[in-house]
Order: sequence, then C-alpha cells, then structure tokens
Amino acid sequence: MEQTVRKASYFDLFVEVTKTITTTQDIDDMFALITQKLPEIMDVDASTIRLLDISGEKLELRSASGLSEAYLNRGPIDHEEPVFKALKGSPIVIEDASHDPRIQYVEATRKEGIQSILVVPISIRGRIIGILRVLTKTLRSFDQDEINFVAALGEQCGIAIENVRTFADQQIQLDYFETIHAISKKINATYELDKILNLIVTRLPEVMKVKAATIRFIEENKGKLELKAAYGLSRSYLERGPLDKELATFYLKQGEPVVILDAKKDIHTRYHKEAELEGISSILAVPIPFKDETIGILRLLTEQVRQFSHADINFALAIAEQSGIAIQRAIDFNRLKQICKE
Repeated sequence: MEQTVRKASYFDLFVEVTKTITTTQDIDDMFALITQKLPEIMDVDASTIRLLDISGEKLELRSASGLSEAYLNRGPIDHEEPVFKALKGSPIVIEDASHDPRIQYVEATRKEGIQSILVVPISIRGRIIGILRVLTKTLRSFDQDEINFVAALGEQCGIAIENVRTFADQQIQLDYFETIHAISKKINATYELDKILNLIVTRLPEVMKVKAATIRFIEENKGKLELKAAYGLSRSYLERGPLDKELATFYLKQGEPVVILDAKKDIHTRYHKEAELEGISSILAVPIPFKDETIGILRLLTEQVRQFSHADINFALAIAEQSGIAIQRAIDFNRLKQICKE
C-alpha cells in the first residue's frame, strides 16, 4: 500500500513538472518546483540543482532547498568523484557521505548532518549539462525506483532547458533579422566611411550584448591589418601590437569566421596577458568580404566566457557582408570624388 501511494506521488510530481515545462519560460521556476517538492515526496531532507557554466568546466548552483547557506557555499564540487561520474552520465549513490573518501568537504558534510546522497545527471540530447542531487540526514539506501524517478526528473530538467533555449534563440534570431535590416538601411544611406564604421562598432555591442567591437581593414598590396574603428576598448589594448601573424588572422583572410573561447590562452591569439588586463574573455571574429575578397575583419569581444551560437555567428557574418558592400561603396565614392577634385 505504501509503495502504491509513493508511486502515485511520484507520478503527480512528474505530471506537474511536465505541465510547468510547457507553460513557463522561466527555467528557475521549474528548478524551484523540483527542489522544493522532492524532499516532501521522497521523504528526504534536501535537494539541489547545479548546471555547468558556459565554459563547461564549473558547476553553478541554480536551486536548492533544505540546506544552510554555509553548506551551499562550502566550495566547488566539480572534482568530487561522485559528481565527476554523474557528469559522465551515471547516477551515483553515496550511502554514508560523512565517512566516504569520495566526498571533498567531509567536515562541512558532517556539520550539516548529511548522511546519504543520490546524484543524477541532467542532460540535453545525450550531452550532460548539470546534476540533480537529493540528500538525507539519516542513512538511506535508495532503491531502483527512487533512482529511476530522480533520473527521470533530471531528464525533464534537460527538456525544459532545451525548450527555453529554443524559444530564446528564436527571439534572438528575430531581433537579429530586424537589426540587420535597420543597420543595412543606415550604412547604405551614407558615403561617409567613418559614419559607417562607427555605427557598426557602436551598435553591435548593444545588440549582441558584448563588451566591445573593432573593425580592421586589410591594406591593399601589403596585406597588413589597419585599425579603422573601435568601441569599448582602452587605447593600451588597441595599441598592443599587430595582429597580422595571429593564427586567427590567417583563417579570417581565408574567409572563415573564428570563435575564440578564451583569449587569455587560446592558440589563435598572441596577446594573452593584454587580454587578461583588459578583461577580455571570448572573441567572435568574422571576415568582411567584398565580392570574393576579404577586405577587413570585424571582431566582437566579451568580458565573460561565451559560447557564441549559430545565430550569433550568422548575424555577425550577415552584418559583415552588408558592411563590406557599404565600405567598398564609400571607398570608391571618395576616390572618385578625389579624382574629380584633382
């Protein structure tokens, strides 16, 4: 009888979570629902949800219930063996956490009174993005039904995250489409090269939510990069040295976009210390084309590590293509104007 009631409670929570997935765009609401209801339904003391940050290297706490601030702030748990294994895709049961050598913060665990822990992965289409944990203050052996239930909730978390991200991506793409149209109209309405360049480097950081932007031209006959416009960067960083021999520049001149996750150590860049001092993390660089030739490079720089999406890259490429046409048009017009003067 007790088992039947327990399974009914599991089913009710699963249904509630599923409904929440389809009705909310706030992922933290669903996380709060799970972490608050799990202890009640499973007769455990606490639960937490952590997701990997954008670098994919650190777990960030997103929701918790039943635990003290001191315990939650005890330190990173990324390298605890059970967490590491869960991030590989396997549910892990720790039956006696206060004496388990796999637990990193044993004293904090004992002080909190934690005895048993179940850790399950949260995944999106087979890619692990976080963990869901339930914790007890009495020794407990989780049975297979309990493990399967928590694992199923972990899967629901993944589905919810993907749904929210898909909705956000669609909204971003719509915003980008509208911005391409607006910027194209403005840059094609003038022959003043400085106006065109300044519009691009000032508007893109606002739209793409990045720290800074630069445009460099490839000098005719020399092939060297010359800074033409910049926004959001110090003079010392802009004058750090030539970019001609960076690996990123080689690919960009071939017409390929380059994504640099961490400019402080990436092999595609040279000025790692300067990037650290400037507070630069990620860079999206795209070629500015005209016809079949790359005439310049547009770079977008962030303060935080960022995985640029396909929508981000395609938007930057579209802007660069429109910019190339407008830039070459302005250059040709000014040349013709100068010839007429002479």
